[in-house]
Amino acid sequence: MIQEESRSQIWRTGEQWDSGLAYRLEKPEGGGLTLYSIPTFDGWVDELGLIQNAQALAVDPCGLICVLDSCKLYRYDPNNKRTETIPYIGGCGPEAGQLQDPARIVFNTSLMWVLDSGNHRVQAFSMQDFQIRYIIGLKEPVDIGLDKQGYLYAIDKKGHTFKILTFDTDGRPARKQFEDSFLKEPLALAVGKDGDLYVIDRKQKGFIRFTNGKFTGILGDFSKIFRRGRVPSDLGPADFIIDRNGNMFVSESREGLVHQFDPDGNHTGTITIIEFKGLIHGLAVDYRGNLYAGTDKGIAFFATEEKYTTEKGIYYTRTLDSGIRECQWHRLSMLAALPARSVLEISFYSSDMEDLKSDVDAILSDSGKTSEQKVAMLDEKIPWIGPERYSSSPDPGRNQDIAATGDVYEPRSMLLKGKKGRYLWLKITFLTFDDEVRPAVSQMKIVYPRISYLRYLPAIYQEDAKSEEFLERFLSLFETVFSDLENEISHVFRYFDPDTSPQDFLNWLASWMNMALEEDWPQDMKRQFIREASSLYKQKGTPAGIERLIEIYTGKKPLIIEHSRMGKLMVLGSGFRLGVNSLLIQTPIRGFRLGDDSILGRAALRDTAGEPEDPFLSLAHRFTVILSAGDLKGVERILNDEKPAHTVYDLRGLEGSGAEMYVGINSRVGDYRPICIEQESAIGSGILVTGERHGSRIERRSRLGTDVELI
Repeated sequence: MIQEESRSQIWRTGEQWDSGLAYRLEKPEGGGLTLYSIPTFDGWVDELGLIQNAQALAVDPCGLICVLDSCKLYRYDPNNKRTETIPYIGGCGPEAGQLQDPARIVFNTSLMWVLDSGNHRVQAFSMQDFQIRYIIGLKEPVDIGLDKQGYLYAIDKKGHTFKILTFDTDGRPARKQFEDSFLKEPLALAVGKDGDLYVIDRKQKGFIRFTNGKFTGILGDFSKIFRRGRVPSDLGPADFIIDRNGNMFVSESREGLVHQFDPDGNHTGTITIIEFKGLIHGLAVDYRGNLYAGTDKGIAFFATEEKYTTEKGIYYTRTLDSGIRECQWHRLSMLAALPARSVLEISFYSSDMEDLKSDVDAILSDSGKTSEQKVAMLDEKIPWIGPERYSSSPDPGRNQDIAATGDVYEPRSMLLKGKKGRYLWLKITFLTFDDEVRPAVSQMKIVYPRISYLRYLPAIYQEDAKSEEFLERFLSLFETVFSDLENEISHVFRYFDPDTSPQDFLNWLASWMNMALEEDWPQDMKRQFIREASSLYKQKGTPAGIERLIEIYTGKKPLIIEHSRMGKLMVLGSGFRLGVNSLLIQTPIRGFRLGDDSILGRAALRDTAGEPEDPFLSLAHRFTVILSAGDLKGVERILNDEKPAHTVYDLRGLEGSGAEMYVGINSRVGDYRPICIEQESAIGSGILVTGERHGSRIERRSRLGTDVELI
């Protein structure tokens, strides 16, 4: 086949996969699709075993688990397996710092906000010393949440209506307004990774979503999950959380179950605690995606990336336009990982109907519909052909690719036979019958139009329609193999470009330029070295060349000091007389002769003078490389290979702070703002100057010199 006669459409990057509709499917980094992972019960946190009434729990920015139990605050470090009690917060009562029925804990970088529902308020505590910073009074608070900018959202009941209130980072009311007329009986809220606000309402059958304060729809369908189709009335604020990937978790507090939903509100699985059926008081999730649940038995821990949903996931491509009326689409090829007991089902449909194309495009672009609704509408609108099933094979074959997760990706092909048309739609269904494995697709390609080897045979082989179809399909087996080889030959130029060369050929390409690349270097680093090889060779041995090599390797620009350029030489002459208008305060490298302009006792005296070039020997051919601490061994290898043979270097790695500070190396100038001292202010009296945005305050449990310092 002549490659120019065929065309293709490819799905490889995340943007290309985003052009279609993914339902109950996760998009890994780097592109592709797979089923969602589900946190799996891994055991109980023994160090928190005494806590059996966790009224609220959360994970702070440092990964520490904070739990409020009987108005006492506990903090647990999962790395060191240590638990501590915070003495500054606790006790049940109305005073500042005391709590009554705490319902939610949320964190930003400097503050811990606690919903003190029994006292009808929200209290903010400093993350440094747990002093009280702000107290926000509310009528009948329901729940609170924080966005990435540190803005606080609170649902408050005033009379018979519910309002969503917004407060800035200083606890002051913000002007942001919400279309909260959709709230009937709200139970909990959470802020998603995109900044949207999600609310669970007992009178609604899904998640209420607000974008920039505007109501944008109801996601999901609780009637398929909860009994009697309604959210339990005893669901508390901490029973609803959202992780960093946008996955939503809702617990049935009395059933001991946790339900997982994707960012579109689709149910992706149910999480259970082994041999437990009791009360769940709250949920928390850390930055790794691990889940914690506070129960009446203790704190349960759920690990992520070990189990996968058995709910089927579906992907619909956008409308593919060949530009050819009655086009015979040729084949679909993909790289897919299919472990045992996992399946891919592929269906397709092609048509010349403009009306069908318009209807499908309208469904895919309708932001008012949930993905579940779109799936039902597409299946009703398109009469799919298929499906054709693909499962695991005992022999992966050639050209297999092993992903970072350990999945083996095998090449798969499918001949698109039968229906002709200008437009094509694909439907790919992901299934697993074992929650320990999942199917995945990393890339996909559609080739069209069909130009088969049948055209090279005499016309007699095309007279009978059935024989023609069989022979065309038979020849396509050979065509698939040969076309891939022809495609590689016609695109061999890609192997000579560091941006397009396959990863396995990078070392081979580097050898053409006499470059040695380390096997453990990241792919991007190897490509950058090869890309700049020509300019680096021109600068070989120069400070600029060495600096650029280290910057590519470490990602940070080093400081190179040439000793001979660090100072300006002093030359004694008529206008510069030693002992008259100058004075030596340190012993020089070589002694001086006692003469007219030398003063005994001010400089070292020796019987002979050195050669004229001797004073410069300690500076010549020496340089120092300073950079923040990292892989110094790798930098040493680069310096030994690239420095001129007659030079000597000193490599110094600096930590983040210390006695030696270099701007741009281990320190930087931050956001400088001047301090304005007004008429009635005095430093050390009314103002404490610190490096934080919020200065320390002396409060009821603070002692000057103990936990507050004047600096």
